[in-house]
Amino acid sequence: MNLKDIREYIANILDYDPSSNVQYSAQIDDIINQHYRMLFSIKAFTFAQKEVEIPIKTDATFTASGVYNPALLATIVTATTAVPTWIEGNIVEINEVEYEVLYIDAGTPTIFYIKDNIATFTNVSIRFKQRFIKLPQDCVSILQVGRRSMTIAPSAVGRYVPLTRYEDEYYNLPLDEVNIPNYWVMQDSVSITSPSHPPAVSASSTSAGQGARTVRVAMSYVLNHKRGQDFELESGLSPFTDTLSLSDTQRLTVTPPSLAKHGFSRRIYILNDSETPEFDGVYEVGTLIDTKISAAVNIDFTLASFTNGTFVLDNQRYKYPEGYAQQIRLYPRQSEDFNISVRYIYRPARLVEDTDTPELPQSHHLLLAYASLMDILNKHDNGPLATVYKNKYDEEIIKMEQRFLTQKPRRFVKGFMRESGVDTVPMFTPLKRVP
Repeated sequence: MNLKDIREYIANILDYDPSSNVQYSAQIDDIINQHYRMLFSIKAFTFAQKEVEIPIKTDATFTASGVYNPALLATIVTATTAVPTWIEGNIVEINEVEYEVLYIDAGTPTIFYIKDNIATFTNVSIRFKQRFIKLPQDCVSILQVGRRSMTIAPSAVGRYVPLTRYEDEYYNLPLDEVNIPNYWVMQDSVSITSPSHPPAVSASSTSAGQGARTVRVAMSYVLNHKRGQDFELESGLSPFTDTLSLSDTQRLTVTPPSLAKHGFSRRIYILNDSETPEFDGVYEVGTLIDTKISAAVNIDFTLASFTNGTFVLDNQRYKYPEGYAQQIRLYPRQSEDFNISVRYIYRPARLVEDTDTPELPQSHHLLLAYASLMDILNKHDNGPLATVYKNKYDEEIIKMEQRFLTQKPRRFVKGFMRESGVDTVPMFTPLKRVP
């Protein structure tokens, strides 16, 4: 079932077609998505898990000079060679003092920015430390962190042991100890706020072939976009502009407001019209980190971009990331470059288009309809019927738990074969709790 199928199932029960009222249809979609995302976070269902490989980097030493820029409220540091992309959001040690790296200059990879006011220094040895490891923005909760290897070696320790912040502080684990990691500790999350104002939009003349369009425009802030191995962090959306009608001979011109914060990219989102909630096209303005000047961006379309007045652009759709991401720290800090494996419960992308299909087993798609009907029927003071669908929901949840929470942990035991060829030790034995 796709989003339209789920909505039509709900409409059949209600004896009311939500599509006849755009606002009501949007409310139905919101309720479906709320239960959809909640379902992925309540239990560690196997279908709600992802595993990613994250590059881990050892310390890097450079020679650099720096001077504070009061206009930017940041210290500009220039290295003799290009700095690695993973330093953004991590630590740099200068004259035995640690500072946080804000970002790398978009056009000059030898220049980076520090938020602190540092006294001018020239040709000083500096050291970058990857203390914080950023997790994907769709990570809800971590299940496992470890290092997989093709060989048996002391460095391939397998599963890392999680430590609480309390244990980290109680044992006073040194931040600068460097060795083979065995543990991981949750660190402060990172977040960025949504833009408070929409960009300015206007129509400018161009050659024919743009297509007639009615659009609204919003933008988001983006950190670490396409920065090598770092994961991108995107904010929520700004308010939308008023509708703007464009003729076949007009292009869309977008001018973002002045940017008080530095190091951000601005990503522009195009809403097809004022009546539908779909995000069909996305365009990136780029980073404006050296100045607070906002440059206009012209966005061209073609007649091929539309089918019956609807966008068919293949650009990235807004995924409602909400500007929040988690990060961890390894202990000890890594002494070599390698990849760690992180398995986690993820937050699925919002169902937006009618054709969007939930990322859960097909046999349980109706669960979203049952959950939504509980809320909608209670809203309309139909408690008895709401109870009916609550019971259906509870039954479906039990089925899902039986099917997707039944993977029992087992331990592989290596044993010797008798000459008869009979293994005296079973390959798999139940895991036992060890103090």
